[in-house]
Amino acid sequence: MTRTSEGRFAPGHSGNPNGRPKTPAHIKAMLDGLTEKAVLALGEALDGDDPKLKLTAAQEVLNRALGKPHTSASIDVTQSNLPAAHLAALTQLALAQRALPRAVPITIEAESARVEPAGAASHNVHAVTAVDQ
Repeated sequence: MTRTSEGRFAPGHSGNPNGRPKTPAHIKAMLDGLTEKAVLALGEALDGDDPKLKLTAAQEVLNRALGKPHTSASIDVTQSNLPAAHLAALTQLALAQRALPRAVPITIEAESARVEPAGAASHNVHAVTAVDQ
């Protein structure tokens, strides 16, 4: 693995030269046997009375027929301590994505707080605190 001076992989070189591991043949055979049953179950869910289940089934059908929609995020950092603010924003983004449906835009605000550890006279250590909205 050859890297450039910026630490990126050089053109033609990969961090995973063997690629993604193949699915074992016996697992593929098991999944092939369940495919028809899974499609029938999605059809039954679409025809059912539970609106939440209908929506989930519809999303699954559309994701497979059309592909999953792309997600994007933009981060605006307005802090003097950019690395800490950026880390806080990314941390809050990860937490927010776990809690919210993917279709909802996420707004994140984060603060950087300075912490002086005991016994450290001249070290600048920063702790990050995320503001939960």
